[in-house]
Amino acid sequence: MNTKLKSFLQFSVITIIGGCFLYYVFKETDWNDLLEKFKQTNYWWIAAGMLVSIFSHFIRGYRATMLYEALNYKVPVKNSFYAVMIGYMMNYIIPRAGEVSRCAALTKTDDLPIDKSLGTVVTERIFDMVILLLIIAIVFLMQFDMLTDFLQKTFSSSQTTNSSAPNFKFIFIGIIAAVGLTLFLIRKKLIANPLFTKVMKLVKGFSEGLLSIRQVKNPILFVVLSVTIWICYIIMMYFCLFSMEATKNLGFMDCVTVFAIGSIGMIIPAPGAGAGTYHFAVMQSLLLFGVAQTDGIAYATIVHGVQMILLLLIGAICSLLVLSTQKKKLA
Repeated sequence: MNTKLKSFLQFSVITIIGGCFLYYVFKETDWNDLLEKFKQTNYWWIAAGMLVSIFSHFIRGYRATMLYEALNYKVPVKNSFYAVMIGYMMNYIIPRAGEVSRCAALTKTDDLPIDKSLGTVVTERIFDMVILLLIIAIVFLMQFDMLTDFLQKTFSSSQTTNSSAPNFKFIFIGIIAAVGLTLFLIRKKLIANPLFTKVMKLVKGFSEGLLSIRQVKNPILFVVLSVTIWICYIIMMYFCLFSMEATKNLGFMDCVTVFAIGSIGMIIPAPGAGAGTYHFAVMQSLLLFGVAQTDGIAYATIVHGVQMILLLLIGAICSLLVLSTQKKKLA
């Protein structure tokens, strides 16, 4: 299969996924009611959340310079920030194009080879994934009863009155026990399986990416910055929750739960950096806290839409600044 056909098929699949989720989320939407919710939103809180978001992107740019320095490339923080914002902008235009665009920007401003900068992006993604998984694990442990109760009630509502809803706590524990026992019993066959070997290679690469932090001059600061980025993401969402009457009374841990589930929606490939998948995940997570589906859709649409407009605008400005820097360098 040639590269162009493969890219076309990947883009088509991503578009279909996003389209299906968007259709599901908005298929029964009362657009007049949604517009009214937009009008009633306090956009000062949205603006506060967006400021925190931009600050997190600046930290991301600063963190990246530490990896570039480990490669013996002195990249100014402002150039790194420009590259980060260009990457975000491109993710809204072409799915998964942000990383390459970000690296290409650094090639123009600081002659940093794309292959080397892509390696640093992989390291960043590994650290970000570890932190996100930790957040999801914390949410799952702290909100376990609420999540299982929600599943049980949802399942129960679809049953007949003569049927009883299953206890999801015991089902989940049973699944874990069964999977663990099965893996133990087939461990010898599993080790000999080629697929297992490939998975272990991925795990090894993942570990090497984490260990590459040793090349950074100040690894503790790198970890602190990584954690700070995600704290900023959560605070951004927390501020935005105050913008709507239906969500302003949610607590911080509620926000972390919505954030964790929403982040899973962002990971699922879809056009527009999670358009559709993010809306669905946030809407479903807000249902856990009694927020009506229409309010959840309105909240997700506002946060995703405002952030998209902001990042497209700032990304375009940063693109012009990168071109200006490149012209000055060539002059």
